[in-house]
Amino acid sequence: MRTIHRRFKHAALAAAGCALFMLAASHAAFAADTLRPDVAKPLNDAQTLYHAHKYKDALGKIAQAAAVPNKTPYETYMVEEMRGAAAMAAGDTGTAAQAYEGLLAGGQLKGGEEQSVTATLAGVYFQQRNYGRAITVAQRYLKAGGNDPQMRTLLVQSYYLSNDCGSVVKLLKPSVEGEVRAGRTPDESQLQLLGTCAQRVKDDASYRGALEKLVAYHPKQSYWDDLFTAIRNKPGYSSRLDIDTYRLRRATGSLASVDDYMEMTQLALVAGTPAEAKQVIDQGFSSGVLGRDAQAEREKRLQALAAKRAAAGVDKDNPPAPVDQGFNLVFAGKAKDGISMMEAAIAKGGLEHADQAQLHLGIAYYIAGQKARAVQALRAVKGTDGSSDLAQLWLLVASK
Repeated sequence: MRTIHRRFKHAALAAAGCALFMLAASHAAFAADTLRPDVAKPLNDAQTLYHAHKYKDALGKIAQAAAVPNKTPYETYMVEEMRGAAAMAAGDTGTAAQAYEGLLAGGQLKGGEEQSVTATLAGVYFQQRNYGRAITVAQRYLKAGGNDPQMRTLLVQSYYLSNDCGSVVKLLKPSVEGEVRAGRTPDESQLQLLGTCAQRVKDDASYRGALEKLVAYHPKQSYWDDLFTAIRNKPGYSSRLDIDTYRLRRATGSLASVDDYMEMTQLALVAGTPAEAKQVIDQGFSSGVLGRDAQAEREKRLQALAAKRAAAGVDKDNPPAPVDQGFNLVFAGKAKDGISMMEAAIAKGGLEHADQAQLHLGIAYYIAGQKARAVQALRAVKGTDGSSDLAQLWLLVASK
């Protein structure tokens, strides 16, 4: 926030400083607009004091000019423009706001001048933490066609600091989606803000959308964790898909802790993919995460169990479903046979969890290096049990 405050303060000071130099050229630039001597003299003195960095003294001289009765609209314009400049330099944002409000109300500003003063005034109100007025003035700037992206940032921040998260979502969501459509990387801080506000107003779809973009463009473990939690908390989520969240983490290099490797290994054994379980726990040991803590013996026992199950192949007394058998073959390095078995089972139909099977087929294609077919399969996943959400994330991985 401090960076934004400084940014708008500097912009306001720059705009205000330009106004002082306009006085010297005023008689040449405006043949029909002149300053009477009793107005011009104190303003000229104020300009001298401003250049000497005596801003409060300059404000005193400007007050003298302001006290002259029956000023013309042009004289009022020059008084208020210089008052705003000197007040900003003096750190008197209250006086500056009054001056710039007067300028906007006076009808003397044209085109770019009006936009510049409007932007400056919005920045002044933001500095004052008068977020309601900052919102009103920033909206005026944008509606008038202003295109400074900092004004949109100021507006978003003002809504957020006013606890109006609904407006933040309405403003940021289309902006972020526009960046993505244009092939640009959306700003991480904007995505964080969108996610925070969407969560506060219980807009679950926008919240998950923000997290999906965070893991796609700014991948961090914390974003993956938040996204998986959001998917699991979605009504109708099937816990059978817990293993698939770990598969995503493994594919993106996000397995990190002892618990990650141990939990995924156990879930793979339960899911009927012991070849995968062996790969996971072996990776845990080779990476140095496992085998070095107080649970080392337990970890070694699980590694031995995974190796035994992987070597044994299909349990003839309690065989897994054909899709799971095929999936295990893919992990065992027999992708062609495994994918054929999975495709045949899906084509036959009658599966209890058809969308989960389709998700696993997409993952199998990805593991086999067939990314185009993986994308095609994953796009066909439509389940409301969390499988579609996970398929969308796998699409992010498979499309790279």
